[in-house]
Amino acid sequence: MNLQHNIIYDLNQAIRNIAHYCGINGREEDVSEDEGLEDWNILNNYSRIQDIQVSNPVVTLEEYDSKILNNFNYNIKLTPWLNEGISQEVLDFARIGYYPGEEQITIPHFDKDGRFIGLRGRSMIKQEAEQYGKYRPIKIGKQLYNHPLGLNLYNLNNSKNNISKIQKAIVYEGEKSCLLYQTYFGIDSDISVACCGSSLSSYQIQLLTEAGAQEIIIAFDRQFQKLGDKEYFHLIDNLKKLKLKYKNYV
Repeated sequence: MNLQHNIIYDLNQAIRNIAHYCGINGREEDVSEDEGLEDWNILNNYSRIQDIQVSNPVVTLEEYDSKILNNFNYNIKLTPWLNEGISQEVLDFARIGYYPGEEQITIPHFDKDGRFIGLRGRSMIKQEAEQYGKYRPIKIGKQLYNHPLGLNLYNLNNSKNNISKIQKAIVYEGEKSCLLYQTYFGIDSDISVACCGSSLSSYQIQLLTEAGAQEIIIAFDRQFQKLGDKEYFHLIDNLKKLKLKYKNYV
């Protein structure tokens, strides 16, 4: 299987990379051919996440020990993000730090109740970012701090009260967009969340409606080169399907 830059992966390696990118629990160790069936279970779990309906009960994700966050460097100036317009105040508020051992910007994830459920890193090593992706769960020792991305919304713990007040929420793809929103409009006026991907799961819609959202603004990244190309119409089609599916809720 060919992925990025003509790198050749076998099926098991490809599945683990996809599952790792999606934040789905999986094993890092090499597995035998007989154990390879576990990889299919990982993908099946991801499919079930997408099928969770709005009427389903709340899912409680595994909570990690937040003491690990005390081990990162919060004094270093994260110049690349500061240059993009994110304020130091917001970086401090979101507990964005730096992990020197892996040269990663650390991004802690919390559930709607403020429980520490995951830790993602933005690799600052160009070759590594190109090979494995810019963003991925951080592993320290034997502990991989991952979580199913489709079962949570980044920053909802901070924005849920404002979402409840004005009954609107803005959904971005990545965490940085939430940090920029907080910088531009203030932490006290924040109504942003990030789904950490290019799709919005049924459970994420449920989280927003439970928070009081009656209107959801989809603010995904631009994936097309120009108006009217194939990618443009694909994006429009996906947004229309999303609206049709949830129009009775929001």
